[in-house]
Amino acid sequence: MKSFRPISLVLLVTILGSARCFEQPAEFPFGALDGSEDEQPGLRVVGLDRDRESLESDSASLPGESYGGGASQSGNPERPLIRPNKSPFPGLDAGSLFQSHFNNFFNGPETSFFGGGGLPGFGFFDVNANRPWWKGENVCVEREEQQEEVDGDSENTEIAVDGGNFQSFGFINLNFESCAEHKNKHVCKSVKNNNGQKSTVKVTRQCCHSYARPRNGPPNAQCEKVDLYSMAETAERLGAKEFVATLKKSGLESLLEKDLTLFVTPDGAYTKFAEQMWENNLVAFDPSGRAKRQADASGMTARDLILAHAVNGSYHIEDVSNEQLLKTELADTNIRINIFPRAPSDRSGDHPYRYTANCAPLVKLNRVSEKGIVHVADRVLMPVRNNIMTIIRNRDDLTVLRTILEKTGLDKTLEQVGDDKHFTVFAPNDDAFLKLDKDIRRKLKAGNGCATNILKNHILDITFCSLAAINGVKTSTYNLLSEKLEFEFASIAKSETEDMTSDKKMQRLRINGIAGIEETDLMGTNGVVHIIDTVLPTDSGMPISNALANRNLTIFKQLIDDAGLEDEFDAMTNRTFFIPSDKAFEQSGAGQYWIQQLKEHPESLKDNARLKEFLEYHVAEPLIKTCDLQENMIKTATGSDLRVNLYTTNPVFSNVLNRATVNCARLMHFDDETCGSVVHEVDKVLESPKSNLFDALKTNAEYSMFLALVEKANLTDLLNASNESLTIFVPKNDVFLEVKEWYDQTMDNSEELEYVIRSHIVPDVICCAGIVQSNWPFIRTIETINQQRLKLNRDRRPQVQNAGVTKCDIVAKNGIIHEINDVISVQKKRRADSEGFPSFARPLTFFFK
Repeated sequence: MKSFRPISLVLLVTILGSARCFEQPAEFPFGALDGSEDEQPGLRVVGLDRDRESLESDSASLPGESYGGGASQSGNPERPLIRPNKSPFPGLDAGSLFQSHFNNFFNGPETSFFGGGGLPGFGFFDVNANRPWWKGENVCVEREEQQEEVDGDSENTEIAVDGGNFQSFGFINLNFESCAEHKNKHVCKSVKNNNGQKSTVKVTRQCCHSYARPRNGPPNAQCEKVDLYSMAETAERLGAKEFVATLKKSGLESLLEKDLTLFVTPDGAYTKFAEQMWENNLVAFDPSGRAKRQADASGMTARDLILAHAVNGSYHIEDVSNEQLLKTELADTNIRINIFPRAPSDRSGDHPYRYTANCAPLVKLNRVSEKGIVHVADRVLMPVRNNIMTIIRNRDDLTVLRTILEKTGLDKTLEQVGDDKHFTVFAPNDDAFLKLDKDIRRKLKAGNGCATNILKNHILDITFCSLAAINGVKTSTYNLLSEKLEFEFASIAKSETEDMTSDKKMQRLRINGIAGIEETDLMGTNGVVHIIDTVLPTDSGMPISNALANRNLTIFKQLIDDAGLEDEFDAMTNRTFFIPSDKAFEQSGAGQYWIQQLKEHPESLKDNARLKEFLEYHVAEPLIKTCDLQENMIKTATGSDLRVNLYTTNPVFSNVLNRATVNCARLMHFDDETCGSVVHEVDKVLESPKSNLFDALKTNAEYSMFLALVEKANLTDLLNASNESLTIFVPKNDVFLEVKEWYDQTMDNSEELEYVIRSHIVPDVICCAGIVQSNWPFIRTIETINQQRLKLNRDRRPQVQNAGVTKCDIVAKNGIIHEINDVISVQKKRRADSEGFPSFARPLTFFFK
């Protein structure tokens, strides 16, 4: 049998970190808040470094760990960023699996090392002192078993793990067991596969009815007898007397005799709600005995309201998963449960997580009565009958948003309902859209201008209640564009007449420091809506003209505007823009020409065909981010090609390519997203080459002596070949005139001539941007077409062997020319490469700078 060695954590991190794209940092996956296998965008509190490990309850605790401890304080309290993802082992909760096996070894079930007695210590001979509570008295056991046939050809094979030890390496009988201990229950799940028959057994141990574990007791506190009251008395003892009075007045006392979960409202919040509803003529009920109408305009009665707070069956809060819908006693209505982490410093309450029902915070949990369970919400839960899109359509201040949603087709998404449909919309009101530029607003209302991306910037595919944000702590989550939204409370004056020095200030939730949330928690059947006062900007939702303005690429933008091409460029999608900086325009002949035209003859630029060709040569198709760049030719909007080259600047790791050029123009700033495209800023104006290398030599009189050597050496076909990619180092005529005697002798010696010329030609494109400082022992070299090694270095200027480059990057169709100040001198005998000396081979690309 082969011996396998596990991959080390360091190696795993190295492998995961080898991506080149500039995206969100990779993080180790933990269980999602609801413990499901489906990955869903997560929510986290910055500063919280402990995630929810299972949907059933608080995460399993190690022996001796006090319950309700919540987050660990070992992490960075300011800015850690965690996104809950699915378990790395599909179907398994990694955290609870490993932790429960650790517990099993020391203090677990009957198979534990110490037989369930725990570690020796004080009370070693006292079995009850170390016995886990779920093995004690007054514990009831519930067993669920499920049988199913397993397809022999399927890949549904479990790893043989039992109590942390491998039991079998066979392919027929495979077993798996996992146990997790929670505050009020202990759950073990075992899966056995015997000759194609899969058996799943779930054993739940919890305190019997009328027994409970003390809330603040030790970890092994036993189940104790508790006094139970009727559902009505339990609710009244929790401060919900008016809620109970309305229930009785509505003729629903028989409801309390059922096995029920009741969400009640404290008297103060209930009375305030009743008064507001009466004033608004929305609902009429009389919790204090005053005679009022019993129905509102929509037909909802006080009876309906009470039924909307009642759920058939008993639900401990730890038995409910995030986003779970609980069907109420009122027809066609549900209560949506959501779970959110606490702040690291928050130790209030009995649970390390915070819970909401229809986004109303649950302030008291799991109060067991004789017939069911009572939870206390801090406000009345209005029946939820409308989906998110209906909520938006029914509001007079969301007309622009409604129009854009319908134009883009996103309204259909927000109308979807079901157990797995949950969205959050941060809805800009009409005043928010009025703050935008009128042209952008016009494009958005028409469904153009990447309106879809702008709207997706405001939508989450989780339910984000206002409770998720914590005062004094930054909270973040991700939208449908996978862009981060950050939430923080800010102090504002309660009215426009009061300044911030007044004592009358209020806390208002803001998004990304830009948009304020004016109304929160408008609950729909498929999520929640929050009204905001500002449209959240996103680069991926802005047209190219806005991206150029934001990056201060003013000359190129002005040329687009004066040419009358703004709408055409803004409408482009799936494009890559290589935009020269303003400095690049000022430093090139072509750039200076267009600057002069802007200043002196702007009217001549309208519909100028030459200008259009110049601008479109800076636009390539398709969209290519730096992580996808490769050394090849890419087509521009003119039909001509751009040459992409990648280089390394790392003196040690020559396989790390972190610099990119197009036509030898270096990418200085890159991967700025626009509406369906991406922008890379380059340090040179791009001009389409008109000739090949041979013609480029012919058109420059300063290169005539070098050209004569090329022709005499019969290399004209090589320099004319369109399928070549060459770099030629060309001494000017004045260099050869200084060694005229040597030049004449070389012309007469065909062997020497061919050797000299071939030593100046490299079968690769080496731009000046790719020549960096190179010191011993990391000397960089390139190989010529006659297999000679030339050293590359950079001091004040790029250097090749003994010559300095005096003019860089003369771009031709089949390569480039560098002008040098000396004839390259190398020995005829080929020298073996020194090991460890990096060359310009093309290894794996990593990152750019």
